[in-house]
Amino acid sequence: MNKGTRKTIISLLLSFVILAIGGIAYQKTSSQKQSTLDSAFKKKDLLRAVETTRYTAGSVVNNIELDGRLSAYEKIDLFSEVQGQLQSTSKPFKEGTYFKEGDLLFDIDGENARLNLLAQRSALFTSIAQLMPDLKFDHPAAFDKWKRYLDEFDEKRSLRPLPDVSSDSEKYFIAGKNIFNQFYSIKSMENQQGKYQIYAPFNGVVTQANTFTGQLVSPGARLGTIMNTGRYELSAPISMADISSIKVGQKVTLESSELGKNFEGKVSRISRVIDPTTQNLPVYISVYGKDLRDGMYLKGRLAANTLEEVIAIDKDQLVDQRYVYVVEDSTIVKKQVEVIKKEGSVAYIRGLAQEDAMITSPLTGLFEGQKVEAKAQKQ
Repeated sequence: MNKGTRKTIISLLLSFVILAIGGIAYQKTSSQKQSTLDSAFKKKDLLRAVETTRYTAGSVVNNIELDGRLSAYEKIDLFSEVQGQLQSTSKPFKEGTYFKEGDLLFDIDGENARLNLLAQRSALFTSIAQLMPDLKFDHPAAFDKWKRYLDEFDEKRSLRPLPDVSSDSEKYFIAGKNIFNQFYSIKSMENQQGKYQIYAPFNGVVTQANTFTGQLVSPGARLGTIMNTGRYELSAPISMADISSIKVGQKVTLESSELGKNFEGKVSRISRVIDPTTQNLPVYISVYGKDLRDGMYLKGRLAANTLEEVIAIDKDQLVDQRYVYVVEDSTIVKKQVEVIKKEGSVAYIRGLAQEDAMITSPLTGLFEGQKVEAKAQKQ
């Protein structure tokens, strides 16, 4: 092979190598450009779409939810103050027996006490009669009034007040004959006479019976328990945040899900003692109704004050209990708000401007600073 031919072959080989290197470089450059474009499109496709809403603050009635169990407003334990045998009445004193105000509940045999009272009245009459001769000579000015007292004396009726004494000497004379002591002893016995019969102080029902007809009872013996069925009271725990919105006399709508009925109640009193466990204050609500029962569970709603300039949002949209997510320039921003009240699944807040686009779609996976694609929703 001559020298010219060798140069030609080398030149051709070098040209092929250069073309091959150029082709490879061009292919790599084109591949990098395509990869950059694909990455840009993919990044755009990966932006998470979120729904946003712009809110306008307004006024909302502050409805306070409450619940509790009813208890009878009046539940009384009855005790005997005298001794005697229980006699039968028109209605047996048994659990579940209903009665009306004024009905005779217990009739305790007081015949011996009544006869003893008559004897003591007669003894007083005799004592006064025996002092009359001395009274006529030693205190003639007082004789006529004491004589009138004897003339009108009736041992079957309650004692009338003794005549007024007009001088110290008369008072000492009457006291020396033990008249005052006898008089007040008899008045005490007369007072006891009214305790042999026990009458119903209200319309109600017997909830516990501890005695039976024919039983001998003594002073202090527990006879039973009665309950007023006309008025009940519900104790409902209220948070410290809501207690300032409740006033005595406010109306409350109560509901029984078992009966499917509503009842009207009224706030009767507000406790000032905080429950150390729940940090709530008991509020007591009076309620009337023939279908009510002791121990019944009721739920209710009390229309309190009006919340001004608030926004109602889903409670799940709160972040760390005092923030919400808003979108600014396609970026999530964590904005602090004031939570005024929570009611069920709703939270009432302040601090959100009308131009703030708050995220209302689920917050799972979202974080502050994240780029998103916002889709505005109507309020």
